[in-house]
Amino acid sequence: MKVSLEQLEACSKRYEAWKSPESASEYESNVPRKAKDAVAPSQNLDNRKRMLRDAGLEPADFAFERAIGKNDSVYSNFTEILNAAKSKVGRIVIKESASVLGYATGFMVSDRLMLTNWHVFNDAVDARDSEIQFNHEYDATGRPKTPIIFKLAPEEFFFSDQGLDYCLVAVQPFDVKGLTALASIGYHFLNPVLGKLAGEGQEFVNVIHHPDGDFMQLSIRENRFVKLMDNTLWYEADTSQGSSGSPVFNDQFQLVALHHMGVAQKSADGKHYLDIDGNIIQPVNGKIDTTRIKWIANEGIRISKLIEHLFSQFGDDPIVNGIKIPAPANIPLSIQSEEQQPLVPNGESIQISIPTSSLQANGFVQVSVQNRPGGTATPGGPSFGVSSSGLNPELELEALKISKEDALDFSDCEGYDPGFMGVKLPLPQPNKALLPFAAKLKGSDEIELKYHHFTVIQHAIRKMPMVSGINVNGNPSMRLDNSEREDDWLRDNRIDREAQLNEAFYTKSGFDRGHMSRREDANWGETAEDAKRFADLTCMHTNACPQAPKLNRSTSKGLWGKLEKVILEEGAKQESGAAAKISVFNGPIFAENDPVFKGIQVPMEFWKLVVWRDAKRKLKATAFKLSQANVVGGIDFEALDFDKNMEFQEFQCSIESLAKLTQLDFKAYLKYDTFGKKAGKKEVKIDSLESLMLEIGE
Repeated sequence: MKVSLEQLEACSKRYEAWKSPESASEYESNVPRKAKDAVAPSQNLDNRKRMLRDAGLEPADFAFERAIGKNDSVYSNFTEILNAAKSKVGRIVIKESASVLGYATGFMVSDRLMLTNWHVFNDAVDARDSEIQFNHEYDATGRPKTPIIFKLAPEEFFFSDQGLDYCLVAVQPFDVKGLTALASIGYHFLNPVLGKLAGEGQEFVNVIHHPDGDFMQLSIRENRFVKLMDNTLWYEADTSQGSSGSPVFNDQFQLVALHHMGVAQKSADGKHYLDIDGNIIQPVNGKIDTTRIKWIANEGIRISKLIEHLFSQFGDDPIVNGIKIPAPANIPLSIQSEEQQPLVPNGESIQISIPTSSLQANGFVQVSVQNRPGGTATPGGPSFGVSSSGLNPELELEALKISKEDALDFSDCEGYDPGFMGVKLPLPQPNKALLPFAAKLKGSDEIELKYHHFTVIQHAIRKMPMVSGINVNGNPSMRLDNSEREDDWLRDNRIDREAQLNEAFYTKSGFDRGHMSRREDANWGETAEDAKRFADLTCMHTNACPQAPKLNRSTSKGLWGKLEKVILEEGAKQESGAAAKISVFNGPIFAENDPVFKGIQVPMEFWKLVVWRDAKRKLKATAFKLSQANVVGGIDFEALDFDKNMEFQEFQCSIESLAKLTQLDFKAYLKYDTFGKKAGKKEVKIDSLESLMLEIGE
């Protein structure tokens, strides 16, 4: 394979930049950096600790000790984790018709997409005749295994970017023999969460690759991570031609980078590239033969930067959206329980069909239970027989929950009404950067989930709402429901279940399911029955975020609960009859350094925007923010006692500043903002009920 001189030179310049303090300073000053990228070393270590704890593959303290270079031991499950990781990596055979042009490495990142480098496939034509071979390795006896070969499908999807040197190409759903489904290979999740590496010069990375098209090789445990740059990271590893497109992992085998190139040895005058014997390599048509290069360092593209770029390019493609779904958890080959009673009469066999697209990383799988005489497999995915004596209790409960969710009918849900307040006030929409992460309704480009009186836009990766907007009617004649509250939390069948939290996430977590649009606010209608039905539907996982009990429960002493009562309930009383209307918008503030719990980043800040009319019928809007970020640093998130350790700080903030924090469009609300200039401030702390009343009473 040949790579362009332009790429080699760019790589060399980056290498020289961080090797030389003077040139590094000059280089960094010319690289535009976002504020969110400037993470302090201590914050990096905190993120790393949380990530290790969340991985749950070994004791977190042990893993951290090894991560920062104090311990070279690993637990024995390291080999099992490694085995699972390598099964998703394959040798790319670059072909034109029947001729082999070269080799590279690639790996699956969704149920259909393979990731490699731009310099492997510049365009779809380059990939047309090529293939990826899994299982191209030696077995325990030193004999070659039989590879499983899949043809690429660039006609279905192909995208490559020269700047970040990555290429995504679809793979055929079955191997060339028609015996193996691509879904059985699995894939690596491109996790955008920070905290997968922290200690420069201390941690190690692992590379799985096919150098020179050879049988799979592993560069593990002695590959030092040396530098984090804006878009790339540097590491010491034994890689060579054919290693292009290799996955770079941390010790928990979470993807941290896409290996794309190294620094080539140059002559003393820096004008020529040298081979291993010190001979000058002459370029041909502006390219260098990588089989002859002597590599002295390695560079990988950061996964978080790759994902950010990809989603900014392809927010609407259903194949690309598959990358947003965390990779499936392993599932048992048999699911049996001798203690459960059979679910079907006459002792007939039960089959549980588990389609690959239904697997979830949170401990549950989407199942459909069907009575099929004789144990006939259910179509749509691999089936796992269950004895007639019964089902695994957790699977049974999940199956019943799914059955209830599948029966939900949203056809009469009209959602948030933009004209509710007498003027058009649209639901705030995600901006260009945030939009690609919005979950789409199945078979549609729509992103708004409409319920009764409220609408939600769901974040597919964070698995919670970006925004939840609701119309509140304070007219007593519309609030006739006095029934006892019963919350039954369900997922929405209109979007992928994998884009939503579930009961397994909240079980023994210490978190409340914090309503964004409140149940009380939807509890109004023409009849008491309607009002209750509307209120019940607020108990959707799409309308909730994990919140500390003290924050969530209005009966607590926190000002957040009082804020709801003062503005929403007392505010409505200022109006009369049918005119008692308020619109409210709620949501989390997503930050890159939010701590992780069970694989999900939990927001530390929340926001609320309230629109109402004052006594003079003048329209007003007020934004509030609640922060707990300053009091959770360094705390073991898994063991946190919220009610004892949490203190919350409430602020009134400008709607303009809220737009920047949330990446939502609030332009329609700016002219109604009561915050004003506040002497140039962006937010004002609310430390008492009196100060709260003063702020909203302007």
